Amino acid sequence: MTERAFYLPNFSEFRFFCFPHSVGNFVQPTNHNVNRPDGVRDYSLHYVASGSGFIELGGETFQLREGDVFWHIPDDRMRYYRSEEDPWNIFWVQLYGSTLPAFITENGYHQSGIWNLKDGSLLEGTFVSLLDEIEQHNFLRPARISALTYSVLIEFLSNSTPFSPYRGVDNAQKMRALLPEMQRQAHLPFILEDWAAAAGYTPNYFCSLFKKVTRMTPVSYITKCRIQISKHLLVSHPIIPIKEVAERAGYPGFSYFNKKFMESEGVTPGEFRRNHTALDR
Repeated sequence: MTERAFYLPNFSEFRFFCFPHSVGNFVQPTNHNVNRPDGVRDYSLHYVASGSGFIELGGETFQLREGDVFWHIPDDRMRYYRSEEDPWNIFWVQLYGSTLPAFITENGYHQSGIWNLKDGSLLEGTFVSLLDEIEQHNFLRPARISALTYSVLIEFLSNSTPFSPYRGVDNAQKMRALLPEMQRQAHLPFILEDWAAAAGYTPNYFCSLFKKVTRMTPVSYITKCRIQISKHLLVSHPIIPIKEVAERAGYPGFSYFNKKFMESEGVTPGEFRRNHTALDR
């Protein structure tokens, strides 16, 4: 068994967005059996990096494996334990923050639950960075600890999908595989039926799954890609007419491009160009 665990003093007077009460990593623990009927006072996040274990939630018992994440809200019952045959490698953090409850509720994680991460390397990396920071500097750099804790939280919130015990058909992974190609072709006309067919789904299911995986609609995603293209062109090619920028980004109509750019950035394309290409004086 390898164990890294740190318990920090309270820094609530700093009013950080989030800060860990405790954080750790247990690798194949010989005894990891947690039963807290009344939970803990903070939010709690656990990530299974490898191995397996079990969690009791909502009157059911679920087996957890590599890539699974479970989340507990304050004061909620906690019951989880390692597998005897294949003890897990598990990362965990208990965290609190001045405005964290409102943020969690707004993002839809106001209930305890289980999620999947198909690529947990970024989440694991942020956990390791947080552990290294505390191990090397204790709590001498609380702002850095807070920033790394936020990185752990946002990696979870941004990349988690609802838990499924069935791993044979990975719809979320198939959807994510399309995203880079959708970015590359964002300047072309967006035809929903073609992208749905490429994924092997009906248009309705494609839209539903896309929103579940990315938290935005396919059209919203394409719009973000097109705005990114236009921003790059506006700054890197300052003499190209804005109408041509619109066309290269996928908007044949200047007025519609101007409207979408304003909605996204709060300024017109021309104002954005002036703000980012003006010489220092």
